[in-house]
Amino acid sequence: MMAIPSSDPIEVIVDRQERVLIITWRDNHRSVYPFDNLRRDCPCATCNDARDRRPHTRELLVLSGPVVKPGEVQITSYRPVGWYALNFTWSDGHDTGIYTYESLRAACPCEQCVGAAPAP
Repeated sequence: MMAIPSSDPIEVIVDRQERVLIITWRDNHRSVYPFDNLRRDCPCATCNDARDRRPHTRELLVLSGPVVKPGEVQITSYRPVGWYALNFTWSDGHDTGIYTYESLRAACPCEQCVGAAPAP
């Protein structure tokens, strides 16, 4: 039987210099998320609607604020949402996405997790 990966973080680091979010999970797995990918995949309703209107693109989409190109977007602040999620304020002014720990763990971009993900 396959073990279910933990979605309980023990450490969250926002590394603004490297432009990555690093989460160490209770099972000691370490996930590293590039800022561009997190911003592009923002789970808020506004971003989901915008992606639905442009289904064949994976580009960084900025809905308001200054125009930000890939490689420029920054997390300016973040806060936990209860015990289940993180909320980021982005350098383009966007701040409505709530990234659940469960969805972040499921989207871990590491080679081990990508290789273990079921085919769509």
